[in-house]
Amino acid sequence: MKALLALPLLLLLCTGPCVPQLLGIRGDALERSCLQQPLDCDDIYAQGYQADGVYLIYPSGPSVPVPVFCDMTTEGGKWTVFQKRFNGSVSFFRGWNDYKLGFGRADGEYWLGLQNLHLLTLKQKYELRVDLEDFENNTAFAKYSEFSISPNAVSAEEDGYSLHVAGFEDGGAAARSSPPSTGTRTSSCRTARPSRRAPSGSAAATSPTSTASTSAAPTSPTPTASTGPSGRASTTPSSAPR
Repeated sequence: MKALLALPLLLLLCTGPCVPQLLGIRGDALERSCLQQPLDCDDIYAQGYQADGVYLIYPSGPSVPVPVFCDMTTEGGKWTVFQKRFNGSVSFFRGWNDYKLGFGRADGEYWLGLQNLHLLTLKQKYELRVDLEDFENNTAFAKYSEFSISPNAVSAEEDGYSLHVAGFEDGGAAARSSPPSTGTRTSSCRTARPSRRAPSGSAAATSPTSTASTSAAPTSPTPTASTGPSGRASTTPSSAPR
C-alpha cells in the first residue's frame, strides 16, 4: 500500500543545452530537447511527461541530476516520490549519511535523501502525502497541505533535518496506531497550490529516520509528525544513528 506521511517539484533554466531524460528512464523524452531542468515532478509534468515512471530532477542544481519516481496519476498526479518500499529488496536499516544523501534505486525501493528534500522544500511550497497498502489490499493515506524540512535553519544537518507540517487531512491513516509490517509504503510531495494552503503550523521530527509512507527509519517505518500511514505526507528519518 502506498503511504505518504509527514516526512513517500521546481524548475531551473539552463545556461547550456539541457540534459534530456535518459533512455531507460523515459525513452520518449529523448525525442525532444528540454528547455528547463526540472526541480521536481510538477515541472516534469508541465513539460508534457504525464506517465508514471522514473525521471531526472535537479534539486542541487543543473550539474547534479537525481533519478526519482514520479506518480502522475494519484489525485491529479505531479507527486515526487521520496520514499518507497514494497518488497524488502533494499535494507532501510542504515546510518546517518545514507539517510542524508539517499539510497536505493528510483525504479525499485529507495529513499531520496534528507538533503534533497531540504533543497526541494527550500525552493518551493509543498504538500505531503503518504500512502499505505497491505497484502490484503487495505489502503489508507494521510496528507498535509504544508511540508518542509528545516526551512529556517542555517545548517539543515545541524538542525537535524527538522520536519515541519501543517493542514492534516486524514485518509484513514489516523485510525491506525502504526503502519502495517508488510505491504507497500510510499511517501511523496508536490508543489502546493494556493487553494490547498492551510494555516501555518509545524510538527518537528529530529534525526533521520523514516516517518511517512515508505519508512526511512533504520528499523521499521513508523509514522511521525502526527499523521497516519496513508495519504501523501512526509517521511523523515527520526532515529537513524549519527
